[in-house]
Amino acid sequence: MTISRLLLLTLLTICTAASAQGFPDKSKQLRILVPFGAGSGNDVIARAYARAISEESGQPTIVENKPGAEAVIGVEAAKSAAPDGYTILFGNSSTHVLNVHMLQKLPYDPVADFIPLSGVASVALVMNGGPSTKFRSVKEVVEAARANPGKLSYGSGTTSTRLAMEMLEHLAKVQLLSVPYKAMAQAAAALSGGEIDLLVTDVSTALPHYQAGRMRPLGTTGPKRLTALPDVPTLREQGISQYEFTAWSAMFVPARTPSPVVDKLRLLFQQAAQSKYVGDALALNSQEPFDMNTAQLNARIRTDLDHWGKVLRDLKGTAISPRSKE
Repeated sequence: MTISRLLLLTLLTICTAASAQGFPDKSKQLRILVPFGAGSGNDVIARAYARAISEESGQPTIVENKPGAEAVIGVEAAKSAAPDGYTILFGNSSTHVLNVHMLQKLPYDPVADFIPLSGVASVALVMNGGPSTKFRSVKEVVEAARANPGKLSYGSGTTSTRLAMEMLEHLAKVQLLSVPYKAMAQAAAALSGGEIDLLVTDVSTALPHYQAGRMRPLGTTGPKRLTALPDVPTLREQGISQYEFTAWSAMFVPARTPSPVVDKLRLLFQQAAQSKYVGDALALNSQEPFDMNTAQLNARIRTDLDHWGKVLRDLKGTAISPRSKE
C-alpha cells in the first residue's frame, strides 16, 4: 500500500469516527421513510416510533411517506439517501423478500444495499369483502370464484397482499382478477366504494371502513385468530387447510452507514420499541413484536428469500405482472 493511500484511509477513518461521535445531531431531524401510504399499519407504527424517539430522547424524528410501484419508489429513495444515519427505511417482507421474486428489474438489492437495524413487528393480514358483494365467509368467496372464473376482483397495493390472494387461488384452485393500486389506502377506498370485490390488508387500514359498515372481514391469514378480530376465523379454519401467510417489518439504513452510527440508531429504536406509543400501535394492528438484531435479520431475509422463492415457483408467480381490469 502506498503512503498516499494509507494517509487517505487514515483520514477517512478519522472523519468517520468524528462524524459518528457527534451523531445524532439534535439540530437535525431523523427521517423514517415509509414506502407505503399514510394510514396503513406500517405508517401508524412508524409514527409511533417517531413520537417515542422525539419525546424520550429529544432527537427530532419525522415520518415521510413515499408509496408507489409496490413500495419500490420509497425503497429506492432510501437506498439513494446519504449513509449518515439520518434516513431510516421502514421496510418489510414485501420490500426485502417478495419484491425480489415478484417484480421485474428491481432497482435495489435488499441485502447489499441496506443494513438492518432492528425488527419491528410480525403480523397476519385480513381478507375483506366490500359492499358490492354479500360474502360472509371465505368459503362463499371460493364458491363464487369457481362459478365465475376470473370475474371476482381484488385490490393489490403491495406484493404481500397480492401473494396472499395468489396463495388462495393456488390452494382453492380458483382464478381471480388482480387490480393494482399505488397504496393500500386507495385499494381500501376502492373496496369500500364497490369498485372491487375483495382486499387483503392490515387491520389499521380496514378499521375505519369496518366502522362505516363499508367493509367486512371474512378471514385472517395467520395460524391463529387476531386479537383485534377474535370472531373472525382464519382461512385454515374455513377449509383452506394449508394456508398460512404472515408478514414482518424492520428498520434499515443505507449500506455504508458507519458501524458506530448503526449502533447508536439501533439503541434508539430498541428503546422506542419499549414505549407505550409503539406498544399501543402494535396492539391496534394485532401485531406482535419482532425483536431481531442485524445478524438475525440478515439471516431471516436470506432464509425467506429461499423459502418464498420456492413457494412462488410452485405458484408460478415469479416476475409476473398484475392482471388488471384496465
